[in-house]
Amino acid sequence: MTAQERIVNERISSPDQRRHPRTPVGASFDFALPGAPEGRCRGVIADLSAGGMTFESDAELEEGMTLHLRLSPALQLRGEVRHAGSAPAGRRRYGVRFHKIGYVPTN
Repeated sequence: MTAQERIVNERISSPDQRRHPRTPVGASFDFALPGAPEGRCRGVIADLSAGGMTFESDAELEEGMTLHLRLSPALQLRGEVRHAGSAPAGRRRYGVRFHKIGYVPTN
């Protein structure tokens, strides 16, 4: 067994070691992206936790990019793209780690 095969087997056989439990969501959201048509892109949140989220989008993002997201009028998030991969139908799947979560009171 090669070193790479051992790593893959360890990842498959070890339990999820995340700090926060994930919750499946399936909600759509828009986010600003300079250079995108109309300056905005659309994403669909696959799962969400207190520490981050996974989402799919047709946007082209790079690992290390900072995202500023507004999931509702009162909820703003800042996070870093930690993982980028492919998803069905030509979309891309991204893992984002949150750095700041802010609540903005609305009146």
